[in-house]
Amino acid sequence: MPDLKIQEAKLLFNKIHTNPKSYDLNINEEGITGKDDKISFRLYRNGEDSSAFEVLIDGITFTNTTGEWNNALNMLTSTIRKIEKEKQNIKLEQALDKLKKYLSE
Repeated sequence: MPDLKIQEAKLLFNKIHTNPKSYDLNINEEGITGKDDKISFRLYRNGEDSSAFEVLIDGITFTNTTGEWNNALNMLTSTIRKIEKEKQNIKLEQALDKLKKYLSE
């Protein structure tokens, strides 16, 4: 696997973190995964104290394993939880609106 330079990795992470709804973010046993129409990525722990950031583009996987990614994992996890909560709140509001409409009929 070719190395992903830290500058490029940080730029990509910042792009993901500032606009997380543009990516299909998921938390699973492999860490955090995400994708848009051009790239996919995986951020995961690969040991007790280290993490890795992998980016897949055009069938090639680039990896960065510097010590930067533990905090990034926590940041994205928090962001994903916030997005999930927003989605849940929207569903609740829609259900309440439907109930109110139903009761007014």
